[in-house]
Amino acid sequence: MLDVTGRTAGIVLAMSLVAGSCAGGSGTATTSPGESDSRVTTTRAPSSTEPSDAPATVASSASCPQLPATTWAAELSATTVPLLDEGDITVEAVVYPHPDYEGKPWSQWGQGFATSDGRFFSAIGDHLGLDGNSYVYEFDLTTKTLTLIADVGQVLGHEPGSWGYGKVHGQMVEGPCGIYLSSYWGKRKDIVFDDHYRGDRLMVFDPEARTIADVGVIADGHGVASLASDPAEGLIYAEAVDPLAEERSGSFVVLDASGGEIFRAPKSIGFRAMAVDAEGRAYFSTGGGTLAVYDPAVNSVDGELRGLPGDWLRAATAPAPDGTVYAVTREPDAMFAIEPGGTVRSLGPVRGYVATLAMSPDGGQVYYIPHAHGQSWTEGTPLIVVDTASGEEIELLSLNEAAERELGLTLGGTYNMVMAPDGRTLFIGMNANDAGEKSTFGTVVLLIVHLDP
Repeated sequence: MLDVTGRTAGIVLAMSLVAGSCAGGSGTATTSPGESDSRVTTTRAPSSTEPSDAPATVASSASCPQLPATTWAAELSATTVPLLDEGDITVEAVVYPHPDYEGKPWSQWGQGFATSDGRFFSAIGDHLGLDGNSYVYEFDLTTKTLTLIADVGQVLGHEPGSWGYGKVHGQMVEGPCGIYLSSYWGKRKDIVFDDHYRGDRLMVFDPEARTIADVGVIADGHGVASLASDPAEGLIYAEAVDPLAEERSGSFVVLDASGGEIFRAPKSIGFRAMAVDAEGRAYFSTGGGTLAVYDPAVNSVDGELRGLPGDWLRAATAPAPDGTVYAVTREPDAMFAIEPGGTVRSLGPVRGYVATLAMSPDGGQVYYIPHAHGQSWTEGTPLIVVDTASGEEIELLSLNEAAERELGLTLGGTYNMVMAPDGRTLFIGMNANDAGEKSTFGTVVLLIVHLDP
C-alpha cells in the first residue's frame, strides 16, 4: 500500500486559495459589451520570454523568477443577471464578453481557480490554430462583474502568421509564485512548429500585483492539455502531448517555479487530468485502470496505483482534509476515491462524461454535471451532488430550462467547476449556444451558484 500520511493538514486548501503575496484585493471593471482492491508496486523506472512594456515583475519571493510581466487590462466586462431562485439556493449568470471577431467556436476547456477573497479566474479561447488566441478573466463576487484581464497572445508575444493559443485547456493551479496556467493549440490539424510557436507555454499571474507573465515553453514540440501542482514543494506537473506522433504519445513533465524541467517520463494515454495527494505525489494515467505515481521525495516514478473503475483518469479534486482525493474515469465514466494508504474505493458510475469536479471544503460532497462535451441539456443540465461516504447522489438543480428562458441559451456542458474556499459558492463555466441551434458551442456563460450556508 502507498502510505499517504504526513502533510495533509498543511496542504488541504492548497488548490483553493493563494497564500502570501497572492492573496490581495480586487480590481475595477469598466462596463461594455462499493470498494475494489488496489495494490501499489515499485516500478522505478531554456525557453525564450518576450518582454513587455510593463515594468512590473511577478511575485516578491526570492525563490520566484523575476519575469517581465503584463499589467492586467479591464477593457471588456459584464455583470450578472438572476437565473434561478430555489429559496435556499440561487443562481446568477453572466456571458463572457470577448473581442469582436468570429471564433471557431468561442469555447472553454479548462478549469479555473477561486481565491479566498471572492474572486474566480478562468479563460476562454477562439479555438483557432493559425493565429489562435485565448483570454483570461476575473470574476469578482463583490461587484458581480466578469472582466477580461489578459490577452494570451499579447502576453506570449505571438507573431502573426504563426500557430497560436486558441485554448487554455489545462487546469489553473496554485504554485509558488502565483496561479499558473498553460496555453494550448486551438486545433492540432496541420500544426506547424517554428521559432515563434515552439510548443505550449506556461504562464503565471499574481492576483495582488494584477500582472501576468510568460514563464516559457513547457516541452518543445508539445501541447499541454493538463496541469496540476504541489504548492508545498513549488512543483508544477504537466501532461504534454506530441501532435505529430503516429500514435498518441507524449510526456509527464515536472517543472520548478521558473519553468525549469526537473523530471520527465513517457506517457501515452489520457493527457487530460492528474491527481495529486497530500504528500505531493502526482498520479497520471498509463491505461488499463492504472496510474503511475511520481514521488517528489525521490524525483522518480516510484509506483503504480491499480484498480481504477475505468481505463484512464479524467478529473480529480485536491486532497480532502482527511487526505482523500476524489476522481472520475473514462471508459467507463465512474467516480472513485484514492484514500490515504493507497486504497481505491469505488463510488459508482456517474451519469455521463464528466470533465470537472468540485468538492466541499470538508470533503463530504463532490459536485458534477454530466455530458461535458455538449449534451448536458439532454438531461436538463443537472447539478449533481455526491455523498463521498456512501456514494449516494442527489440532483440538486436542473439548470437548462432556466438558461433557455432567461438567457436564450442552451447549456452544452462544462469543463470548469470550482468551489469557493468558504464552501458557499460554486462557479460553473458552461459552453452554450443560442437555443434551437444544433451545436451547443459558441457562447460561454459563467453560472454562480449560491448554496445555503
